[in-house]
Amino acid sequence: MWLESFFKTQRWVTRSSGGNVALNLNQQVASTETVSPGLGNTTLKAASRAYVIGMPIASAGLWMAVLAPALVVLAIKVSEITTPDTRAGALSLVAGVGAAVALLANPFFGRLSDRTTSRFGMRKPWIVGGSLLGLAALFLLGSATEVGVVLMAWVVAQLGFNAALAALVATLPDQAGPRERGRLSGLIGMTLPIGLVAAAFFAQMFETAMQMAVVPGIVGTAIAIAFAFTFKDRVLAEKPAPLNIKEILGSFYFNPKDHPGLGWAWVTKFLVYVGYCAGLLYLPYFFTDHLHVAETQVTSLVFQATLVSSAGTVITSLAGGWISDRLGKRKSMVIISALIMMGGLVVIATSTNTGQVLVGQGILGLGLGVFSAVDVALITDLLPGDQSENAKTFGVFNIAQALPQSLVPAIAFPVIALGGYPALFLGGAVVGIIGALLVTRIKGVK
Repeated sequence: MWLESFFKTQRWVTRSSGGNVALNLNQQVASTETVSPGLGNTTLKAASRAYVIGMPIASAGLWMAVLAPALVVLAIKVSEITTPDTRAGALSLVAGVGAAVALLANPFFGRLSDRTTSRFGMRKPWIVGGSLLGLAALFLLGSATEVGVVLMAWVVAQLGFNAALAALVATLPDQAGPRERGRLSGLIGMTLPIGLVAAAFFAQMFETAMQMAVVPGIVGTAIAIAFAFTFKDRVLAEKPAPLNIKEILGSFYFNPKDHPGLGWAWVTKFLVYVGYCAGLLYLPYFFTDHLHVAETQVTSLVFQATLVSSAGTVITSLAGGWISDRLGKRKSMVIISALIMMGGLVVIATSTNTGQVLVGQGILGLGLGVFSAVDVALITDLLPGDQSENAKTFGVFNIAQALPQSLVPAIAFPVIALGGYPALFLGGAVVGIIGALLVTRIKGVK
């Protein structure tokens, strides 16, 4: 019953709660100790085998920890402590606030990790501390008996896990050379769907919200902390000047005039994810309102679509990153992968039965796997030589991935009213294709 209830509130969980945790497809890796006398000039070595293996596992663990409550625990917990008439609004409040917090927390904590002078490194304190904070919040979430406590627990969990994820993002430009980035990005691109499946697996094993929240949290946090003690972090020797208000606000943007390549890459990522979200957020309603599927079947169909899409992402993310490394070309791979994604949307929009929708979801996932890997490698190649704001920059790109999940619903209503769900999907495909083509404006990267 709780799973059925969850899918009935899919529009909130996907748009807000799920969206914010899907912020960071950009987790990255590398492995060597580098001591910086100032804020840059880091000598990179090849990432060790242990690092290449350990970092994706750590990333998947953190995704599992935060996706478990996002997928099921919030819906269950809110249903337990509210009435049927108020639970939808309560879930929307909790998920929406959590989305906003995650959107802001990732670049902010990324900025702080860029300026951390701990003797243990710049990133390790945030990986360890953020994971532990997130885990503590999951215990609070599981025991909550009031909506206000659920809200507070979810906000703290988002703060903690996003701090850890932001630090993970920055390890790639810190330590991995350009010829490794696509391959490593591909490995990390697999961790989101793996974490999603692992979270769903744990959810099926337990009956209480406490167990569903805490057990994946413990496992994921333990993995992330264990990884933190296996790699040699970059050390920042000189303490930066204290942040002022202007610099804090600057955590959420970079000047595209100073970095035009990063500016065009941000626009590309944003528009491609606008297209992706146009098809993702309204899939349950496409089944019921357009294909006239019975509501009792929607839960199963959405689950099947998620599995098919996730499988496609896992299959192609590693291969896409490896190919882009071999060819030394990022922009063409971004274009091809985005076109594949939008092709999947076209298939879904023109579907006349559920089987065709699943085929479209598979195509969408295949394209997403390549895009998520190559896009991160492209961004990393465009980072300036001064490495003082790497994590902050990745956090700003995180916004490009998360923001469409809040904007698309605002635009979708009039589009659906005029042309139905197919018009929304086809419109999203057009926007995504435009975004893909804009990557050609980037200079200095093949």
